[in-house]
Amino acid sequence: MKKVSFLLLAFLLGTVACGPGASPSPTERPRATPVPPTPTPAWPPDAQALIDRVIADVAARLGVGPGEVEVMRVEPVDWPDSCLGCAGSNRVCLEVITPGYRIVVRAAGEEHEYHTSKTDLVYCAPGPSGDWGAAQPQVDRVVADLAARLGIAPGEVVVLEVREVEWPDTSLGCPKPGYAYLQVITPGYQVLLQAQGQTYDYRTDRGQLFVLCEK
Repeated sequence: MKKVSFLLLAFLLGTVACGPGASPSPTERPRATPVPPTPTPAWPPDAQALIDRVIADVAARLGVGPGEVEVMRVEPVDWPDSCLGCAGSNRVCLEVITPGYRIVVRAAGEEHEYHTSKTDLVYCAPGPSGDWGAAQPQVDRVVADLAARLGIAPGEVVVLEVREVEWPDTSLGCPKPGYAYLQVITPGYQVLLQAQGQTYDYRTDRGQLFVLCEK
């Protein structure tokens, strides 16, 4: 009888020791929490040095820390000249295709746009009544037209350059065979756009007239 009681007691003690509250055996180790992978930047690797320079320049302009500058967009662009699509009144532009980037960052509640080559950059300050000043309605119109032609979103169209031009007639410098045009000076703009790796040349007047020049 004593032997049976002893065996029963040993069985009960063993059950308690192996129950839900038992400590893990020395061979068991808690599983490590997996570390999520570091996200890969969306911009090309060779643009990183230019992005760092843009961030530093914006931070210095605004008197904020570099950590307060957010990179919004980095777009590869073939600029039509050495002014990188952002010519000033006293700058001389060489008419040579210049590969680079359009970099848009956000800081202090506003977006700031930089145009770069592969080595240099320029801060492209917005015009007085929008990114392209008085030409903004014409720019919006031709961007929408090209986006519709290509079946893409307007945000995928990059504005390379906007030049103020006085066209010699109403053909806007891009006459089509068989058409007659008024021989009058027609003020307007030449708007160079880029999308899907191609450059497009639009001509406009100061109103709603525009043409995609496919010479």
